[in-house]
Parts: sequence; structure tokens; C-alpha cells
Amino acid sequence: MKLDIKINERIATVEMIENTGKTFKIKVDDQIYEVDSKEVKDGVFSILNDNKSYLIDIISGSSNKNFEVVAWNKVFPVDIIDAEAKYLMSRGQGTTGDDENVISSPMPGKIVKIMVKKGDVLKAGDTVIVVSAMKMESEYKVKQDSTVQDILVSEGDTIEGHQPLVIVE
Repeated sequence: MKLDIKINERIATVEMIENTGKTFKIKVDDQIYEVDSKEVKDGVFSILNDNKSYLIDIISGSSNKNFEVVAWNKVFPVDIIDAEAKYLMSRGQGTTGDDENVISSPMPGKIVKIMVKKGDVLKAGDTVIVVSAMKMESEYKVKQDSTVQDILVSEGDTIEGHQPLVIVE
């Protein structure tokens, strides 16, 4: 099975070459990886590749074609690029219908630090807010140049998954 996936702004072709149930051989673009994987709890995977261990948390997004992958204390948006997504991308509409003006966390947690104030002008990639969830801190950044319109939470607040935290324009 071959898929195109988008991780942040990078699009890669991923192909499953072999699946034994415990080990996988996958091809990402032109690189082949042999991976040992075990789901340690719902949505959390322990992965062994080249004698290095990784803990990856996969969180469902707003559709069955997008996910948030938490690894190395960072959140990576991942979208499956199918024919519909390719069409939307060619029309400049992105891969999902997500509102890029709303910063939210895909999982419940606690607000650790708010890095901005209402009215701040931000550059693409600037960190807006830090959330602690599942014993890890994740930084949420703006995808494009924008201005902070509203901050809906305070440091120390407990939040729900997908709850709007900061509005940018």
C-alpha cells in the first residue's frame, strides 16, 4: 500500500513493503526502514529502529485523514493526501477544513505558558502557547504571519482537547 502524507509542510510518499504483525518494512520516499513496533496503550506506540527507541502518540484529528503525532516533545500535524486532498491543495485550500486562525490542543491538558499578548504581531513559526499533556510539554505555533486577536485561556487552566485557546488573524 502506498500513501502520500503531509507532515508540517513536507509531503512524503510512504509505502508498506512488508508487515509481519510485529515488524514492518516501509519505504519513505527512497529510504527503506525496518521498524519493530508495539502499541503500548491506545494510540501510543513504542518503535524500535536502528537500535533506537521512540515513543510516538497518534491522536485522531477532525477527520479520518488527519492526525496529530506527538514525538520528541513536539506535535506534528499529519495529513493523508488522497485525490480529494490533492485537488484542494491545487485550489489553494489546504488538505483539511481546519480553521488555521484557532490555536488548540488535540488533547486535554494544562496551560503552562502563554507566549503572546492580544495585539501581538507574529511571524510564521512563532510559538504562541505551551501545553502540558500526558507528562509532555508541547509548543503550539502559528502557521503563517498573523496578529493575536484573543486569548481564551490563562496560565494554569485545565483544558479539553480541541478547545480553542488563542485566536489569530
